[in-house]
Amino acid sequence: MEIQKIREIVNPVFNTAKSCTQLIAAAGDEDAKRLTEALGFQSFGEQKYEKSVSEEMAEQVKRLAPAYMVLIESRFRTVNQLLDSRKDSLIADLPCGYTSRGIRMSKQGRAYFGFDLPAVIDDIAPAVESVIGRNDNVHYHAVDATNYESLEAPFSDGDKNLLITTEGLLMYFSQSELEEVFGNIRRLLQKHGGSWVTTDRAYAFRDRDIAHAALNYDEKLTAMYEAVTGKAAATAADVKFGSNVFFDTDEKQVKAFIDRMGFELKEIPMSDHLPQKLGSVSGDADKSVREVFKDLYFWEMTVKTGAQERQTDEKSFSVSTAKQGTTLQVFISGRLDTLTAPELLNKFREAEEPIETIELHVEDMTYISSAGLRILLIMYKSLEDKNGFKMIGVRDSVREIIETTGFESVFM
Repeated sequence: MEIQKIREIVNPVFNTAKSCTQLIAAAGDEDAKRLTEALGFQSFGEQKYEKSVSEEMAEQVKRLAPAYMVLIESRFRTVNQLLDSRKDSLIADLPCGYTSRGIRMSKQGRAYFGFDLPAVIDDIAPAVESVIGRNDNVHYHAVDATNYESLEAPFSDGDKNLLITTEGLLMYFSQSELEEVFGNIRRLLQKHGGSWVTTDRAYAFRDRDIAHAALNYDEKLTAMYEAVTGKAAATAADVKFGSNVFFDTDEKQVKAFIDRMGFELKEIPMSDHLPQKLGSVSGDADKSVREVFKDLYFWEMTVKTGAQERQTDEKSFSVSTAKQGTTLQVFISGRLDTLTAPELLNKFREAEEPIETIELHVEDMTYISSAGLRILLIMYKSLEDKNGFKMIGVRDSVREIIETTGFESVFM
């Protein structure tokens, strides 16, 4: 099976990133237009999904284009404006997606690190280079945000004052994954200094208001937006959104979580960084959108003074298999996440048939992400007798993840 297909099975979320650069291009961003051409992407509304999207939904998406365009364009460009005000910072774009920010930063001579899943980086890195040529200031790296080593690897000891930006990421994580990400970013900032800025909560709770304004407060179109958005996102990404504390409706609970994770929080008005002109709306809709933005805020987090450095129990990842009759024995060490799960899937697909029982020996497995759980589910479903699936030697930390994600009754 080709590697790109395996990566899509492991983590299908990257499919949603394609539409972002298509929307930014449709809003008139010239860099995005050049990049979509280099990537071979179709225009917004013409894109194809691995899972079928009905003709009716495709037409609805086109009608709702102004709402989708203003949501993505405003988020992208307000972050750009914020970056422009922080000239001395090294930009760590997590996730970078397929956006043209690297091209923009190259024109300014800024140090830019684009982080995303391997499936994205394999496409975006050569596409950007084809547009700007080789540029030593622009770097792209495949990472799993729950994997600290992958985040730290691109930086040198001399790299200081990071500005980590997060757009459209945190809603994809389970609670255990969210805590890993917070811990990893805190560790990065303790080493390199700087801050972390996210738009995720603002857009999660106010996207309807922005869309409503962009659609000139047409109630029918707004209702269509709400119905189509959830269905289309689930079709493209095949994951559950917002199932962690960061998207709790009680903001006090969220701020308490941020404090427990060792961060201080500052709110920055997004309206101060909204460009004077948006390509996706005009006239009354533009005015209405700007009114909404008066109540939207970046959340900027810095490490609290005296916060303890995070300790981890890391082992190098490895996976091996052995066949005993119709039993497949699988031995896993280290972290099973987006970066390592493809290797497990390959080992499983290469195993000699028939397989009636699967024994997973995980005494040395230190962590499992949703990508790893997705591969375990594939293995589990392959068995005719589901009682033949066994996990042996599960650590308490891994057991807790399996329990909190609702897979205890399946895998344990």
